[in-house]
Amino acid sequence: MKSKLRSLTTAVCGLILALPLAGKADTSFIVNNTTADAFLSGVSPGLNYGSAGTVAIAPASSAKGEFDSIIKFNLAGAVSQFNTTYDAGNWQITGLTLSLASNSGTQGTQPGNAIFNTINAGSFGVDWLAYDSWTEGTGGGNGAANGAVSFSSISTLFSAGSNSLGTFIYTPPGNNVYLNYTLPLAAGLVSDAAAGGDVSLYFYAADNQVGYLFNSKESASNRPGLTITAAPVPEPGVLALTAVSFGLLALRKWMRTK
Repeated sequence: MKSKLRSLTTAVCGLILALPLAGKADTSFIVNNTTADAFLSGVSPGLNYGSAGTVAIAPASSAKGEFDSIIKFNLAGAVSQFNTTYDAGNWQITGLTLSLASNSGTQGTQPGNAIFNTINAGSFGVDWLAYDSWTEGTGGGNGAANGAVSFSSISTLFSAGSNSLGTFIYTPPGNNVYLNYTLPLAAGLVSDAAAGGDVSLYFYAADNQVGYLFNSKESASNRPGLTITAAPVPEPGVLALTAVSFGLLALRKWMRTK
């Protein structure tokens, strides 16, 4: 009996090791720019700033007033790559990393446009938005009343739901230096990203200190990036064989004690 059990256990373990899924590693895809972005000014709530070269975060108590920002990535390319690598439905997102850089990233400096606050370390929050139908608009660094996204439209941006992705620390690294922020795998964000369409992120001050500018898609370089990492999902047969293998190993151990 013990000999037969030993042979069966060896066969099942060998079958698991021979499965091709074990050779598939995690894959990453980098989206190296947004499809839309804008900063929202609390001082000029009806104006749009969609075609400025930067986006901004600052609290209402800052010298130049409150700035929130919104950006949008399209993940169709990432999903296409993961489907090719693992087959559709056979992968899951395991990581999302946001990368931001700025032409004005030195502590205490005043950006070129006087509308912005000085650069300062602090905390900021990020939310995922279910609403992706906002438009960037054509307002530049001085704004434009063109009906696109603005501070006045914040309630619309949150109307379809959101996930808080947490609070992050900003320490100015110097000009044109990327900072990387690991985003949590919140249910709404992951589901949205896996669908392969647009993903919108909303930025706001989380203290009364932060003065953060980062480049927008209109910038000549160092635009926003999003790295998506995916891994294969074990097939049901693999899980079943693994369970059988552990069961047989436990039974063998128990029989040795008899």
